[in-house]
Amino acid sequence: MEDLTHRLNAVTLTPPASPIKTGLKPRLVYVDGMNYSDKFFKVGDHWCFREARQNIIKMVKHARESNIVLKVFLDAYIESDEAIQKWRSRREKEVRDRTRNMPQAMNVLLGEMFSMAGIEVAYSVDADNDDTLASHAHHDRAAVMSRDKDFLRYNRVSYRIFEDFTYKREYLHLIPRRSTYLRPEITKRDIHKPKPGVRSTDPGFVTLPDFYLRGSPSPLTRDCGNLHITVRSLRQAYYASLGIETTVREEFPIYRTSDDDEGVVWLEEYVLPCDEYHNLLKSPEEAYEHYFASIFVIVMIAITIILTLAVTTSTIATVAALLPS
Repeated sequence: MEDLTHRLNAVTLTPPASPIKTGLKPRLVYVDGMNYSDKFFKVGDHWCFREARQNIIKMVKHARESNIVLKVFLDAYIESDEAIQKWRSRREKEVRDRTRNMPQAMNVLLGEMFSMAGIEVAYSVDADNDDTLASHAHHDRAAVMSRDKDFLRYNRVSYRIFEDFTYKREYLHLIPRRSTYLRPEITKRDIHKPKPGVRSTDPGFVTLPDFYLRGSPSPLTRDCGNLHITVRSLRQAYYASLGIETTVREEFPIYRTSDDDEGVVWLEEYVLPCDEYHNLLKSPEEAYEHYFASIFVIVMIAITIILTLAVTTSTIATVAALLPS
């Protein structure tokens, strides 16, 4: 935990990202934050917070030099049925393929890093993030930066769309969207009026007390189970601390291996608040030891066995090849 804190604080912060070109009206650019997560958290070592912070600070610095004011929009929760279905499909693929290319709670990490670099952050709490960003950009006369083609679906908008960015010397270069093709299955819709509500900090468990829906926090979900289920008793303590008295519907993807029904399924269960582990809410180190110390040992033993078997198999094959036929 101390090492994690050190890594988060290892990069010097930049001053607030106010425009530096005096006398010129700054350009407002509203960024679909999660859409560019791979620009900051590089695939391969996506837990490297130092690199992520440096990448964000670089973008902020170049934006200031270019007289661009950024505002980053992030999902607090997925609202529309269409967006939820897309989200579920992606989480199922992660479980099947044993992949997890981005860190858990990345929206919160991105939000904190941009906020600490002086950028205004908006968490969408009243509507889907696309609907929220599009409405705010339209009403504020700002540009939209997103790779998502869904921003072409809105009727009579005032914003311009940029699909990517790069750096030219000390400036932030915005790349306009070229294709305006909208897939037939994407329906057109009007801009939200008034602008949907946002919050400047992560709102946390916005769906409580009704339900708690999460995906796959680890590439090992298919083999070791969903870690959200592992820490369920900690959430029950949190529910109790909120004063929730009714059951909460929880839903996560798991991998079922029965002979007649193998594949990813969504496990839905109803849980009651319970304050048995309330003390762990205030001690992350103790919580880690309680829930994950044994799992870590099991995984290390499994890796050791696999490596041993691989070496043994290789050795046997080598010896067999040396023996006379």
